[in-house]
Amino acid sequence: MRLRQLIDNHHGALERLERHLDIPRTAAECFAPLFKREIGPQEYGLALVEAVAHLNHLHQTGRAVRRLNESGAWEFSRAG
Repeated sequence: MRLRQLIDNHHGALERLERHLDIPRTAAECFAPLFKREIGPQEYGLALVEAVAHLNHLHQTGRAVRRLNESGAWEFSRAG
């Protein structure tokens, strides 16, 4: 039962994130669809790593594309 909840939550987060990528966004701009609370300085690093992991999953499965912006940060947007 708990495993099913974790899987469902993960899939829901990916769907929310994919919808959020209607315009190019960096990982730091993707906290809102992934987390249901404000991310403070103490959680920032962990939240950033989790956002990058979700974005990379969308990219590797063909659901998002990425490009380096002029600042050298990856920006992700919805594929197709």
